[in-house]
Amino acid sequence: MTSSLDTRSAGDRRRTRAYLVEFAIGMVAYVALLGLALAFAPAAAPGPARWLLALAPAIAIGWVAVAVVRHLRRIDERQRLQTLEGLSIGFVVAMLSAVALGLLEPFGLSVIGGPWWIYGAGMLAWLATSLVQRVR
Repeated sequence: MTSSLDTRSAGDRRRTRAYLVEFAIGMVAYVALLGLALAFAPAAAPGPARWLLALAPAIAIGWVAVAVVRHLRRIDERQRLQTLEGLSIGFVVAMLSAVALGLLEPFGLSVIGGPWWIYGAGMLAWLATSLVQRVR
């Protein structure tokens, strides 16, 4: 059942639902693989197995990336433009964050969790852009 405020077509809702299912599968797999990596990789003997355990969560993030690309191919031109605008702004913010953190390191001002701040800044910018687009 849809709200009277939901003006999306049945096809739009179906495409969104397919994306959310694919995205959710990737995120659940990410959390599970991250848990395994955190539990077993530190204790594993140095070598290929330890590297594979540590990088296993990246497989799930690859799934999420494929879900985003599939979603882009399913949606109409207006939605695609909005999504690409959000991704573009998120990318620019992530790159600016990387430069800022990179400039701090030569001066001994490294930030704890540096790469995660870059990721978070990019994702938050994408989310903020998407929310602003919904209001427009």
